[in-house]
Amino acid sequence: MSKEVEDFIKRNAADVIRSVQNTSFFPSVKMAQMIIESSGKDANGKFGIGKGLAVRKANNYFGIKADSRWKGKKVALATPRDGKPVSYFRVYPMPLDSMKDHTTFLLVNGRYKANGVFAAKTPEAQAEALQRAGYSESPRYSKALIGLINAYRLKELDKKKPNDDFTIWYVLGSTVVLAATAYAFRNQIKQQFNKRKNEPNELSKTTFKRQKQ
Repeated sequence: MSKEVEDFIKRNAADVIRSVQNTSFFPSVKMAQMIIESSGKDANGKFGIGKGLAVRKANNYFGIKADSRWKGKKVALATPRDGKPVSYFRVYPMPLDSMKDHTTFLLVNGRYKANGVFAAKTPEAQAEALQRAGYSESPRYSKALIGLINAYRLKELDKKKPNDDFTIWYVLGSTVVLAATAYAFRNQIKQQFNKRKNEPNELSKTTFKRQKQ
């Protein structure tokens, strides 16, 4: 288990739940996505959860770009792997704003509804629906989400309200996780970022590259 991931979950649990209220999106899936997509190098070049460049510069935890539909503040960040030296990303006042906008982003894009994202009855089915909808180019994306959900007992978030105390269930829960799944995912995420460790001037990308929006 990663203490860094555990701390990230505890710190953001209440806001993640708030960000999907009155929708059929599972907090467990949202948290797993946020862990993956906020990861990146910090200012010193060290990999960390919630340390990606878009997070640090824009409170943008999901890497959503600022296209013509976006009327808010935006920031230019280096994105050489996208075929452009620079792309614009949405800027949010607070992390919760990023989480809420990510939910809205999924709701207003018809392909997510068409592929059953909001009709899913379980977190696993929702993760697979995101895969079908083309959320990520990686064929392992849904498996990575499900691995995180199981390893860190994120389904407990689906039972909670924003004002609940998350400390007790999380401390107790982390002693009975699926250790093999947690170990496998930890190695996978580490390998992905080690490949890019020495690449200069690059946006701190998510572990699994998403299709351009």
